[in-house]
Amino acid sequence: MPDPLRVLCIEDTESDPLLLIRELERGGYEPRCRRVDSIEDLHSALSESWDIIISDDGMPLTPLHVIQALRDRKLDVPLIVVSGTVEEAAMVEVMRAGAHDYVQKSNLERLVPAIRRELADAVERRARRAAEWVAAESARQLNREMREQKEMLETLNRAGRLLSAELNLDKLAQGVTDAATELSGAQFGAFFYNVDDERGERHALYAVSGVPREAFSHLPMALDTELFGPTFRGEAAVRIDDVRGDARYEHDSAHYGMLTGHLPVTSYLAVPVTSRAGDVLGGLFFGHEAAGVFREREERLVVGLAAQAAVAMDNARLYRQAQEANRLKDEFLATLSHELRTPMNAILGWAQLLREGKLDAGTTARAVQTIDRNARVQTQLISNILDVSRIVSGKLRLDIRPVELVRAVEGAVDTIRPAAEARGIDLQTALDAGTGLVSGDVDRLQQVVWNLLSNAIKFTPHGGRVSVTVARLESHVQLSVQDSGIGIDRDFLPHAFERFRQGDSSSTRPHGGLGLGLALVRDLVELHGGTVQAASAGRDRGSIFTVKLPVMGAVRPPAPAPELLPAATETATMAALAGPLRGVNVLLVDDEADARDLFKAVLEGSGARVTAVGSGAEAFSSFTASPPDVVVSDIEMPEENGYDLMRRLRGLPEERGGRIPAAALTAYARAEDRMRALRAGFQHHVTKPVQPAELVAVVASLVRRSVI
Repeated sequence: MPDPLRVLCIEDTESDPLLLIRELERGGYEPRCRRVDSIEDLHSALSESWDIIISDDGMPLTPLHVIQALRDRKLDVPLIVVSGTVEEAAMVEVMRAGAHDYVQKSNLERLVPAIRRELADAVERRARRAAEWVAAESARQLNREMREQKEMLETLNRAGRLLSAELNLDKLAQGVTDAATELSGAQFGAFFYNVDDERGERHALYAVSGVPREAFSHLPMALDTELFGPTFRGEAAVRIDDVRGDARYEHDSAHYGMLTGHLPVTSYLAVPVTSRAGDVLGGLFFGHEAAGVFREREERLVVGLAAQAAVAMDNARLYRQAQEANRLKDEFLATLSHELRTPMNAILGWAQLLREGKLDAGTTARAVQTIDRNARVQTQLISNILDVSRIVSGKLRLDIRPVELVRAVEGAVDTIRPAAEARGIDLQTALDAGTGLVSGDVDRLQQVVWNLLSNAIKFTPHGGRVSVTVARLESHVQLSVQDSGIGIDRDFLPHAFERFRQGDSSSTRPHGGLGLGLALVRDLVELHGGTVQAASAGRDRGSIFTVKLPVMGAVRPPAPAPELLPAATETATMAALAGPLRGVNVLLVDDEADARDLFKAVLEGSGARVTAVGSGAEAFSSFTASPPDVVVSDIEMPEENGYDLMRRLRGLPEERGGRIPAAALTAYARAEDRMRALRAGFQHHVTKPVQPAELVAVVASLVRRSVI
């Protein structure tokens, strides 16, 4: 059965529509017809849907009225005009106005074909308009997406420029928050991030976008909850289309209420910001009052931005650390210059007065003591720097053996006691001889104790007290050095063992030093498997340093022979070595005249015959003219250094001295310098400054050993 044909008839008589209906039925249609004869009825009828309108042209409600009414309502319904008279002008006017066809009443058999044609045209027009609308809507949608893509790219470019150039952490965090909020389409966003201060303490900061900061001030940091936990643990992004309908938050309603109580949150997105090393730097949080705002696309964008932000934050942190390291380096170099120049001033000044020969015997003795004391200070400074270098490069070697810590402490106390007495400081000891053995290097452990005692005496005023305690504490031996000195500020306490750090690094500081002593203590203790801690009640309330070393056994070693004081040791050694080089010919090479004269005097004092030259060329010429028994050569010399000289000598045939015993005497003290000297052909590597007894012993060992 054909679908009903909805027909609106504009007729002033009831008979004519009946004729039209019979004609349509003969044509195979099932018409549903409504007749109207006034403008009011027309407007009422046009509120319904019609397939075709048939209008008589002879009534007061003319086809022109119908056309205007259709235009007013923007309706596309085919209009066929049926007329009983043939007036060409009227027909042309109606067709121009918008009628679709014109049929005479005397020729109604044309009505059905006309209706079929107009209905087909109407379907085609509607399909065409629908296609045009779809195309236009697609174009508008494409334009919208292109605008969004352009805006997104502009935002990403701005964020990229910020992330690549900004090194201020706060500005970086705010820029990331603004960009991520815009990219995600959120109403508001927040970036919670962690910052370590100069004392190493972690603080939680945050940046917001789209809302005042006060809206987030109530939220605690790093909550281990369903809402915040995954993000702050760095596990994964969390995206929720409808927070209120999410079952996960039934057990987290309190924290959900904290958020929604201040901000209207329905859509929720959280993304962790994780460093390259896997550390969670913070989290990005976004909200919107509408549901389903955050899709996978928005999540991917923010996750990508968070990854870039983590890199930028790492760079900002590294930049800040580099700035701090650069500042510490400048302070250290300034301090190093001061600490080296101060003893050098005393050495040069007294040496000048001695050279003039105007000092009496008492003043001369004091001058020599001052020069000796300041030279030892410089030697200690340089030794500390070299020790730090060896520790940092992993090249410090320990002579590990069972050690009774009490013995090491007693030796250090005996060495430091004169300095304490000179300052009027009461040096007390409480040493438990039954603490057991530790595994370690006795010289390095003495260095630890000496550094702690020296530090305590330096910062304790005249008349103060320093106490040293050694006791057994379960599986450890505990060494404590406590003083009644100036104490340590709480802010500086976490940095007490850092290299080159000092509580007061200003030019007006009352105490000298490079800030290496305590750093060496920490490094040496840790190399022995122990720990060291510093504690202080505050300024002017003293401090206590505690070292713990693991016990290796409870059996006490045999009592060692009494140790000689440093000065006595040197005297005994020199006496033992007096004359051991008698008859030995030594070729001494050093471009520094003062050093050359000193070493020549030392060797000649032991009975050697010394030929002293100032360059590699002179040394080679002297060697070929009269080969010596042993060569002692500096390394750093102009034109031809010690390495080059030794390679030339080793290139000679054996009968001309190509296998001569040789020692390198140099200020280059690194392990790689020693290896380079040995590879060049030296059998010994002796670092400056060298004790006279050591130099004599080295030369004596060379002439007594088998040549290579």
